[in-house]
Amino acid sequence: MNQETSSAPATTGIFILIDALGWSYLKDSSFLAELLPYRTSVQTILGFSSGAIPVLLSGRPPKDSGHWNLFYYDPKNSPFRWIRWVSFLPKSLLNHRIVRRGVREVTHLLNKFGGYFQIYGVPVELLPYFDICEKKDIYRPGGLPGSLFDRLEQSKARYRTYSYHEFSDRQIFDQAASDLKARKFDFYFLYLAEFDAFLHDRCKFEGEVQEKIRQYDKWIRELYAQASATNGPIDLFVFSDHGMTPKRGGYDLLAEIRPLGLKMPTDYIAIYDSTMARFWFFNERARSRILGKLGALDCGRVLTVDEIKKFGLDFSDNRFGDSIFLMNPGTLIEPSFMGTLGPEGMHGFDPERDPHSSAVFLTNRAPERPVRTLTDVNAIMQRWIDGLRAGASGAERQNSRIAVSQ
Repeated sequence: MNQETSSAPATTGIFILIDALGWSYLKDSSFLAELLPYRTSVQTILGFSSGAIPVLLSGRPPKDSGHWNLFYYDPKNSPFRWIRWVSFLPKSLLNHRIVRRGVREVTHLLNKFGGYFQIYGVPVELLPYFDICEKKDIYRPGGLPGSLFDRLEQSKARYRTYSYHEFSDRQIFDQAASDLKARKFDFYFLYLAEFDAFLHDRCKFEGEVQEKIRQYDKWIRELYAQASATNGPIDLFVFSDHGMTPKRGGYDLLAEIRPLGLKMPTDYIAIYDSTMARFWFFNERARSRILGKLGALDCGRVLTVDEIKKFGLDFSDNRFGDSIFLMNPGTLIEPSFMGTLGPEGMHGFDPERDPHSSAVFLTNRAPERPVRTLTDVNAIMQRWIDGLRAGASGAERQNSRIAVSQ
């Protein structure tokens, strides 16, 4: 997405979001050290990128943005309602890999989704009970209510966003460098998604991880050099949405629930994510038996009402679950609706108890106040946009920039 106008302020802002770049991987690293001397850990939220990135982009908690985990309970508005017409088919046929691929493609075609869309391993017969939160491209205006891209559009600023919807990470750097050379925009937002996939598979191999980090270091330095050569003063920000926790083990949570004598979807329905299970109860018998069983397990815990409120998940309709069972850091639900075996690295554990969960924030411009949360990072971007709208001069921005040796 881009917006061009005829005038340009003295300072260019480059905002780079690297998915899953955790503080635990950077705290002792020389990654962009002299280029971005202000660097700190940032507490993420409970959940996955589908919830964390909307906080970065809007500054609002999940209960206000409506974005948290991908699936939420809403059978009335489910984009999978059409599956009910074939629900008479055997479950084994419905969940055959070819049928599942067809379900995904038909649903995408019927609804014209522009955002992130997957059905993972959710049983096809359960899909008609769920809606998805990311129907639109959240890196464009109108994709996420109240996002910074809406604000940029309203301000008539010259800006561009780059994401996996159009490019690979390498292509994003190439395209941004070309745009910077041509001095097309004042606000550049780069979302780099591939580091997350890499860490899911290779986070336990420290040498490979550091080599990958050095690759991003090189690309960012090259981009900064190009920007500085053609655009004058540069405000550079590098940040992430969460970290990545090495897997310690798996636990078969479904094997604890199946013997309880309850049926889905008659008595209850559940989504088994990789790090949490979310339950909706349709009678008191199901609620009592399931919560009783979960309360006796030591692989995780049922979130309390106070915890749900603290994490910004207190939806009035409990769309993301009547009860949420959160696994201990490093322990995955295996099998889950995300796969039979979990990856070697995962995120989505308690951000207050998992040291690997912390995100990062690095910049060459001293923030006006401490940056501790994803909401604080959003505030930095929003204030930068306000500076564009107010026509802040290069001198005003230069006064707040940390000196960088080039």
